[in-house]
Amino acid sequence: MKVAFLHSGSNQFNSLLLRELKQTLRAHEVLSWIAGEEAPSRDLDVLITNSSVGREQIASQSKLALIQTASTGYETVDIDAATEMGVWVSYAPSNSTGNATSVAEFAILLLLGASRHLGQVIESVHGGPTYPPQIHPALNGKTVCIVGLGSIGRQIVDRLRPFGVVMVAIDEHPENSPVDVTVFPADKLESAVADADYVVICVRASKENEGLIDGSVLRAMKRGAIVVNIARGMLIDEQALWEALKDGQISAAGLDVVRSEPLQASNPLLTLPQVVLTPHIAAATDLMLRGTVDFICQVLDEFVAGSIPKSILNAPQKPRYRLGSERVSSGIAILSEVG
Repeated sequence: MKVAFLHSGSNQFNSLLLRELKQTLRAHEVLSWIAGEEAPSRDLDVLITNSSVGREQIASQSKLALIQTASTGYETVDIDAATEMGVWVSYAPSNSTGNATSVAEFAILLLLGASRHLGQVIESVHGGPTYPPQIHPALNGKTVCIVGLGSIGRQIVDRLRPFGVVMVAIDEHPENSPVDVTVFPADKLESAVADADYVVICVRASKENEGLIDGSVLRAMKRGAIVVNIARGMLIDEQALWEALKDGQISAAGLDVVRSEPLQASNPLLTLPQVVLTPHIAAATDLMLRGTVDFICQVLDEFVAGSIPKSILNAPQKPRYRLGSERVSSGIAILSEVG
């Protein structure tokens, strides 16, 4: 098969992932495709992506059979267009790649870093403005609201238990929640955050929940609350967050994601010293790198064998390639095109 990895080309993780894919998928031709540039080939069978995939890109690849994301997020893939054109779309579940573990660890770092104003403290010891000794809040005894109890949210719960916090959460399936977490349904977000000292956003992003944390939700929080986002920047109204931080409604924030990435120097949030900002690196660990490569290889093996991987997100009515009718020759799949 001819496989391309679509990526920004701007970070170490993408470079290492490309190298590992080439080494592991030696039976296939693996090509690099940098976002914004011409495709390296017009006859790709599989597209692995860490970037946006739109209708035009899909339409330009007449042989494309499968789009596989290299992360748990798939909001940047036009699944409707792929389905319409008969292309399967698969994602990489966070609990199958090491993503959930890596991001949950980072969420705790941001909770502590924002709570202790770690960014300002570090800057002060490197020649920045002097940061006077202050009393910062400890996590012990505080209330943490976790917005989204998926794989990442549940691992955050596991890591918060030793800190002695009270945990509440928002989830679409309250009946499946851990016994030590008070769970509110999705339509009770403002009630859930009302008494929280910390709010951690780890819900999956979608068109339906864009701007989920808006001015109304921020005003519903306890004054002085701390907000952490390790999901997607589109989930927060950044102007409303900036205003809430300026007037003290929100005392600090820890953000690994912003609406416009890569992070721009002109982002107003960078002007606020009480914000700990990192450039979408929560998942970038050795565990996640190896887990992602292993998972993608598993999906491709299943796809080549004619099985529908469990991570498939769509069901094309007229797929370009019928699963179950492949012939395999010397480890290379010859996909049977639908006439």
